[in-house]
Amino acid sequence: MPSPQDQRDRKEAARLLLAAAVAILLLIVIGGVGIYFIMGVGKSDPFSAGLGLKNAAIVSFGISLAVILVMAVVSGGDAIFGELPFTIAGFLLFFVIFWLMIAWIF
Repeated sequence: MPSPQDQRDRKEAARLLLAAAVAILLLIVIGGVGIYFIMGVGKSDPFSAGLGLKNAAIVSFGISLAVILVMAVVSGGDAIFGELPFTIAGFLLFFVIFWLMIAWIF
């Protein structure tokens, strides 16, 4: 009969497996979207005006949210409650950096 420690270890291993599966799935989706745009399916002019600050803010919000959620899941959920101010500050920092870089590059 498994001890309570064994059952806790099994639950923790299952959570880590789920977190790894979600991270790998997210990487596959992001890679697929990147390949979609790199292959030129959109057939856009490389010298067009670009995204602009409004559209870059929308894209940046999605990227920042995904990064923060992946980091929270990988940390075992500790970052969600125990370090909420740092998580929010990290989200805002990611958002500003991604926002300005996307607007500048694209």
